[in-house]
Amino acid sequence: MPGEHLDLTSSADDGREDRLRAANSAGAGEARPFLGVQFRCCDVYARIYVNREGTAYQGHCPRCSRPVHIRIGPGGSDSRFFEAC
Repeated sequence: MPGEHLDLTSSADDGREDRLRAANSAGAGEARPFLGVQFRCCDVYARIYVNREGTAYQGHCPRCSRPVHIRIGPGGSDSRFFEAC
């Protein structure tokens, strides 16, 4: 009967699967450092992660895209949760 089955396969190989596999295996078993941020602008919570250089936690509000940047350095805070205005 037509319409009973949906085929979502694709023969086009654009490399997405290989990139996905590499990204998943690279961090397998390793917890990625994050900070929890309550964005007061939109009253939402999100995690922000360490940048590639390892110098700061960077992210943005998931609703309005307001950026947040928290530097990593000596004498910093032990807190894992913050509020951003």
